[in-house]
Amino acid sequence: MEHNTLLGALKQSPWLDRAARLAAWPWLAAQERRAGQEAAARHAGAADPRYQWILEQKDRYKGQRCFVVATGPSLTMEDLDRIRGKISFSMNSCLLALDQTAWRPDFYLIQDRHVYRTLAPLLEGEPGARLPAVWVGSSIAERRTLPPRFQSYPLHLLDHRMYHRQGYGTFRFSEDCYGCICDGYSVVFSALQMACYMGFREICLLGCDCSYSGPRSHFRPYGYRDPQADRMGDKLLAGHAAFRQFAEARGVRVLNCTRGGALEVYPRVLLETIV
Repeated sequence: MEHNTLLGALKQSPWLDRAARLAAWPWLAAQERRAGQEAAARHAGAADPRYQWILEQKDRYKGQRCFVVATGPSLTMEDLDRIRGKISFSMNSCLLALDQTAWRPDFYLIQDRHVYRTLAPLLEGEPGARLPAVWVGSSIAERRTLPPRFQSYPLHLLDHRMYHRQGYGTFRFSEDCYGCICDGYSVVFSALQMACYMGFREICLLGCDCSYSGPRSHFRPYGYRDPQADRMGDKLLAGHAAFRQFAEARGVRVLNCTRGGALEVYPRVLLETIV
């Protein structure tokens, strides 16, 4: 059985998933230590050609506002049209909206291997060519050859693939994205960390529902649904609570412009009032 198919099958059963994570604990712990050592070396000044491009992004937009556009079911084409011309990050299935709106994210991120495999024909083809910048997590870049213009970033998975009897493991975020970008169970957190690193001082979240209980889990279905999606909402809310503390300690204001959804960690603002 193909490796990714096996992982998907394990995730279908909580018991099998637990057993697999426990069995893989030594290997996963060794990976976490190695990722931490590599991140520390880069933070101390070690050169890494794979991620040199990130250094050029430091404080590039100091003091400005940006939008981080997630792909929750509340997102609409009208929302995307409304932020056209504003600096924005987006991810994953936003790719499917590009033929229905003139909006383009300035920065597109993807880091889930299953999502990438599903979207690869589009992302590596003509639709992906419409994206100004494509940033791919190292968990993908280390396993497949990417188009030359794609850039990879050092995604540190922390202890998130290990089994946790209680809670969700470590929530930690990085202010040195050249060293690493820390996983938060969603690519949204990678975009948020990059936004802080690039100097943005106000970040507006859009389409960040943090809820998968409805009939639709994304604003554009794309043929892949995480078998554990129904259990993801609480993880994401815990991650955002931790990220708010990280952002506030650095003078970054995060606003939630999402229409509805479960995310109440940040102040809510109507999109129409700020654009």
